[in-house]
Amino acid sequence: MGFLLEIVTPKGIYFSNEVDSLTIKLTSGYRTFLAGHIPLIGSLSYAPMHFSKEGKIEEFALHGGAINVTKEKVSVVCNAIESKKEIDQERALAAKERAEKRLKEKDPNIDIKRAQLALQRALVRLELASKN
Repeated sequence: MGFLLEIVTPKGIYFSNEVDSLTIKLTSGYRTFLAGHIPLIGSLSYAPMHFSKEGKIEEFALHGGAINVTKEKVSVVCNAIESKKEIDQERALAAKERAEKRLKEKDPNIDIKRAQLALQRALVRLELASKN
């Protein structure tokens, strides 16, 4: 017996289906959710996440957001999400290098927060892409 997992991005519903478990990183650390979990609301980190359904694991790069857990449903509202299959490792590496260069330059015209977020996204993508 599973629970409904719904993942929503600014573009709309990314995923809506029953799953057996969800492992995701909140700002307080990793949590695994199963059917009937106690209610919870939390903030999500930039980190890999995965869910399982019938023994099959699906992995994603999650780029921040919020989670709302009820006994019947887990809702993830995120800024962006990518499946492991969607990640281009070379592109992520280039994005990481660009962000690091911008942060090292200390140019007053550079949006530091934007560069830091770009670096976080690239690091999450690379971490997930490097998993077997």
